[in-house]
Amino acid sequence: MLLTACYLYTIDRYGYPPTLEDGLKAVDELRELGFRHIELEGVGAPHIRAMHEHRARYKKFLDERGMRCVNFCPVLRELVAPDAAARETAYAVFRLGAQTAAYFGARTVHVCSFTPPVEFLGAQPYVGGIAFRQEFRVRMADDFDFGKTWAILAESVQRCADIAKEEGLDLIIEPRVGETVSGTDSMLRLMDRVGRANFKANFDCAHLHAQKELLPLSARKLAGRIAGVHVADNDGADNRHLMPGDGTIDFESLFLELHRQGYDGPIGVDLGSLPDLGKQYAECAKRLRALFTRLKIPLEG
Repeated sequence: MLLTACYLYTIDRYGYPPTLEDGLKAVDELRELGFRHIELEGVGAPHIRAMHEHRARYKKFLDERGMRCVNFCPVLRELVAPDAAARETAYAVFRLGAQTAAYFGARTVHVCSFTPPVEFLGAQPYVGGIAFRQEFRVRMADDFDFGKTWAILAESVQRCADIAKEEGLDLIIEPRVGETVSGTDSMLRLMDRVGRANFKANFDCAHLHAQKELLPLSARKLAGRIAGVHVADNDGADNRHLMPGDGTIDFESLFLELHRQGYDGPIGVDLGSLPDLGKQYAECAKRLRALFTRLKIPLEG
């Protein structure tokens, strides 16, 4: 398995999206903190295009520091737009994201299921930034059709998986609180609907624990279909992304289950909205190395 720093570090430090220059600053900071594997993102079409345009510069920057991008996430809400023409435009932008991921040598390209098109009364998940411990209220329109929303998501994932396959990549989605795919069983349902072997799950511990899931059981349900893991803790009352040990997640049983399955992908430190974030990332890496050593599970990085 690969000890990895997730992009949430960069978002917390420099905004959503960060500038290209700030993104490079974050790479240097993560190297100083001891990480050699990282995630990168393109947040919205202009940022995705900019990352694609400057991919050679970023790759050179990483290579010179002995670092590698293992997952690239083009965040593009238009991929699930109700309008088919808007989706077609988004698929072309996603292709740039997939090409960027492949150029970096990443294993995966990462998309979101996004929130369904319902009216939020107040805060809306993942709009304008990443925030936790939020409460959401929605109003359901009389004509809202979840079947149509699900069909659009399935079509989008099929198209993105096919584009990813052309670039030699797996496509991943993580279940997240408040989104159309919010738990393990909805993830499995989407996989069955999409029917693409290269469509897999990013296993986000904090979000699944906030959904009151038993994480080793969730991992068993997804056995052979997990291509990424995000590590953060909470007490199950909300989706905070805390240091492992500061919540109630049973990471030992989860990692043993992943090892039993032969999982060898990223173990991503995914802490956010915390003080002294750099120190927290370094301490989390230290704790994970110690735990993996005790469990006799190889951890690179």
